[in-house]
Amino acid sequence: MGIRPFFRKFDKFVYFCSMNVSCYNFESSTDGLRFEFESTSSKKQIRKVVEFTPLPQNPTIYNLGFGDLKADGTIDDLIVIDNEDMEKVLATVIQTIFKFFELNSKDIILILGSTTSRTRLYQIVIAKNIDEMNGTLQIRGIRNGEIEEFVKGMNYEGFLINLKLL
Repeated sequence: MGIRPFFRKFDKFVYFCSMNVSCYNFESSTDGLRFEFESTSSKKQIRKVVEFTPLPQNPTIYNLGFGDLKADGTIDDLIVIDNEDMEKVLATVIQTIFKFFELNSKDIILILGSTTSRTRLYQIVIAKNIDEMNGTLQIRGIRNGEIEEFVKGMNYEGFLINLKLL
C-alpha cells in the first residue's frame, strides 16, 4: 500500500512512502504500534508520533494517538504548530494506518480528535479520500454515541476504521 520496509535499525523499521504519495518517511517500532517521522519545513523540524494503543475494555480496538514528541517521550496531541506541511503530515498518518493493518488485519482503529477542530479536520481528510479508501477500508462514524457508515457532510464525534475482509 505504498510503503515497504527498507532496513532494520535499532529494533525499528524505516519505511519510505511511494512515489505517488507525498508523505514523510517513517520508522516503526518492531511491534508496529508506534511510528515516528520528522515534519520538516523552512521554519523547523518537528518529531511526530503516531501510536496505536489497545483499549482495555476491547483489545481488538486500537486508539490512534497522534501528535508531537515531547522531550519526556510522551505525545502532545494539543499543540498547534503550523509547519506548513499539514497535508504531507496527514498523508503520512494515513500510511501508518495501512502499515498497522498489514500487521493487525482483523483489528479496528478508533480515531477521536483531541479537540473538536481536530475531529473536524480528520472528518475532512476522510471525506476527501473516502472514494480511494473505500475499496480497502470500512469507515464508520460515531454520532450521538451511535456507530454508522461514514457519510460525507455528516458531523461525527469519532471514527472507526477496519480492513474490508475479502
